Amino acid sequence: MKINTPKDLSAVIRDSRKLKGWTQADLAKRIGVYQRDISNCETKPEKVSVDMLIRLCAALELEFKVSNLPKDEGAILTTSLAKKSLRF
Repeated sequence: MKINTPKDLSAVIRDSRKLKGWTQADLAKRIGVYQRDISNCETKPEKVSVDMLIRLCAALELEFKVSNLPKDEGAILTTSLAKKSLRF
């Protein structure tokens, strides 16, 4: 799944956690953080650190992939990012 917005990111984290049958506390324990940290990732995804994102992906068995976009998609992304700053 492509993640284009912070909201997309929070949905993937939440849905992946729930598919495993884990509570926020279960996931927090697995990666060594507090339950409120997981809650913040799911409700304030624009504030998720790269470190936290990598830890979440590892625990949830998600692939974190960075690659070049095809030229036509890159132009669209650049235009939309110029209008809106995303913090990851």
